[in-house]
Amino acid sequence: MQFDVILIGAGIGGLTATLALQRQGLRVAVSEQAAEPFAGGAGLLIGATGARVLKELGLREALEDLAVRPATIAVRHFHSGRLLAGTAADPAGCYQIGRADLQRALIAAIHSNDRNCLHPGHTLADIGQDASGVTALFAGRQMLRSSLLVACDGLRSAVRTRLFGDEQPRFTGYQLWQGLVPMSHLAPAAPGLSDATIWIGPGQQLGCRSIGRGTQLAYMALARSNHWTDEGWSKPSGVDSVLAAFRGFDTVARTVLMATPPEQSLSRGVFARDPLPAWTQGRVALLGDAAHPVTPFPDRATDLALEDALVLARAIAMAGTTPEALQRYAAARIPRASASMVAAEEQGVRLTTLNPDAYVPGTTDDPDYDPVTVAV
Repeated sequence: MQFDVILIGAGIGGLTATLALQRQGLRVAVSEQAAEPFAGGAGLLIGATGARVLKELGLREALEDLAVRPATIAVRHFHSGRLLAGTAADPAGCYQIGRADLQRALIAAIHSNDRNCLHPGHTLADIGQDASGVTALFAGRQMLRSSLLVACDGLRSAVRTRLFGDEQPRFTGYQLWQGLVPMSHLAPAAPGLSDATIWIGPGQQLGCRSIGRGTQLAYMALARSNHWTDEGWSKPSGVDSVLAAFRGFDTVARTVLMATPPEQSLSRGVFARDPLPAWTQGRVALLGDAAHPVTPFPDRATDLALEDALVLARAIAMAGTTPEALQRYAAARIPRASASMVAAEEQGVRLTTLNPDAYVPGTTDDPDYDPVTVAV
């Protein structure tokens, strides 16, 4: 079957790219190996650049309705809970939203354009390309054909491996837990808990943000670890392991962890890659974590994937040919994303090795960057 674009992976980056490409009038097929899109991962932070992308794609109302916008971000000492800094949230961004909520909003917008473009349960087996297009072959012998293929298949991208070789991600020395807690499980047991709170300690960090119109609290906890053997993106972990890792944290922080329903606690190792000098080969391109996995210091992965999606669609609209479009896309995105990868790892070292009493807020992202208007 012939399409204009095939996307591999229906995560946030893949879905956003689908919507952006549809709005350029392109016929898109999205293949996802899971039978149903993964809706875990708790909460996402959408900054100013990511918010601009979603609003440009017609999701302003959904974003304003579903997200929580904190006035400040409280940074606290891991053990005493003492306030180290109260940083004003970016008035142009800082939307806290459940991953599942954003996913549903994107799928609804995509379905309003084409109810048949999402293909769950499709595991990529191989790709081939020639002068006129790209062919994607899936397990079960299904085959799709298009002018362009975009890989949005994450850190362990099968397409990236086919294009650039089997370089394995490296373990960074951190383990990450993500959890989702109903607010009804907390009040009044966690007095003074703000919409956005980060506790920092030597080798550890715990960040909490309210989502779901304030009905849920999502957290991300990071701690140093000597090894991580599981290969999956994440696995159910219960709460015992995260409580043990964060046993020195203050009462409010541990109350959040203890209130987590066991089935809502996931864990994974934090892996990284070095920046790639190229994201495209022929008629195939990488997007999001497939191109530039960033460590969560700070949590910029969502914004970067959203930026990729819109800039790719803009490049296709401006170019006369597919190779020209991919050249424009790569030139516009590789320098920014590569710098973000390096900065995130450096920030992680700083935040988890410093004395919390010496905490000084770090620098923020370039406030002038706008994926809607940046040169492509």
